[in-house]
Amino acid sequence: MLYRALFGLALCCALAVGLSTPHPADAQDKDAIVKGAKAVAVANLKKANIDKPTVVETANYLVAGALPPEKAKALGEALEKATAVARKALKFDDKEAPWKGKLTVYFMPDSAEYKALMRRAFQVAPEGIHSDLRADPPFLVDPAEAPAKTTDAELYFNTAARIAGEHLKGKGTGTQNVPDWLRDGFGRVTAMRAEGTTARRYTAYRTQARAAIAKGAKLDDVWGEAKSAANDVLGQSLAEYLTFGPGAAKFPMILSGLMPSENNDAPTFPQALEAAGLREKDKGFAPLEAAWRKWAAGK
Repeated sequence: MLYRALFGLALCCALAVGLSTPHPADAQDKDAIVKGAKAVAVANLKKANIDKPTVVETANYLVAGALPPEKAKALGEALEKATAVARKALKFDDKEAPWKGKLTVYFMPDSAEYKALMRRAFQVAPEGIHSDLRADPPFLVDPAEAPAKTTDAELYFNTAARIAGEHLKGKGTGTQNVPDWLRDGFGRVTAMRAEGTTARRYTAYRTQARAAIAKGAKLDDVWGEAKSAANDVLGQSLAEYLTFGPGAAKFPMILSGLMPSENNDAPTFPQALEAAGLREKDKGFAPLEAAWRKWAAGK
């Protein structure tokens, strides 16, 4: 009897250890996936006539291009900082990811190399940032378009902002009909917050948002057809209010409201707000607008 009891106890312990310890094959599979993604990135860059491609791995990304390894590492650090802030704001759990495996980020500031990569590797027209989060491996191509004399840090910030925005698009099912202003507004605010809320970029943005609010900015200025620098700032402000500010509690319902359904294959943002209970019967969006304006003007 004692032997049987001891054998049973040992068996239970062995099973417990087996269940709690990651299987070596899992780590090997992940390594194989990353190795394969690196090989794909190198092959794609060579198609763009880059003889000595750079592919630097970080915790969540493969940074690829013709840039020196030290610059690729600096970009990777900017991506990781923004990613941490984005995941926290969007309430990703430890096992949740917006895409499968590590995202390959092609950083292509050279126009000729960018165009060659787009046409030869991906066989699409070279028209701005291009991404496919559902591809195997998932990727994003950033032409790093910017005015002359733009610093590397500024270029890295722009890429980090876009990647943060892609997290919003990839949250949950990843099928949400996310408007560009929300993706980009959330992305830029997230990248700014990753730099620090006392940093120059963030404080300048908040000052611009307060000024726009003081001039009578409304919700329609955010999702309307008119586009301007002021509209971009307002989009960032509303995105921040809804993800980092007082509106964050309702944001998961807004994202759900942006998912296509049998009755609506392209829900609009106002429709998503209504689905989240933010449109009142007699007052419309006036209470939401008032709350956002007060918050934006007060910080």
